[in-house]
Amino acid sequence: MPTSAALETNGTISRKGPTVQHLTSHVFILAAGLNPFDGVSPSFGPFQPILGSRIGMFLALAWALCFVYTAYQLMVSVAKLAKARRGGYGDDLHDVRTDVMKAAGATIGLVALPAVYGVLAS
Repeated sequence: MPTSAALETNGTISRKGPTVQHLTSHVFILAAGLNPFDGVSPSFGPFQPILGSRIGMFLALAWALCFVYTAYQLMVSVAKLAKARRGGYGDDLHDVRTDVMKAAGATIGLVALPAVYGVLAS
C-alpha cells in the first residue's frame, strides 16, 4: 500500500512508481466537445415504408404482441414437458410435445416474418 500520494495539477496522482490518471479527467474531456453520436440518426431501414403509416404501426404492434404471446406459450409448454418427463406422465407426454412443437413453430415463424419481409421489400 502506498503511503504517500500527491495530486498534480494535470489530474494525475503521482506515487512512487507508475502514474495513475483519474477517470474523471477523461470524462471531462469527452463532455467538453467530443460527441460520438454526431451524424447518427435513427432509421427503420427497410421497414420505413410500412412503419410510416398508422396501419403499419398497428401491424408492428400486433406482431410484437403475438411474439410475446408465443414466447410465453413456448416457455409454459417447455415447463409442462419437463414436468411430464419428470413425473413419468406418459399419457400427457405426447400432447405436451405437440404443444411445444406448435409454440416453437409459431415463434420461429414470427421471428422469420420480418426477415422475409425485408428480403421481399428490397
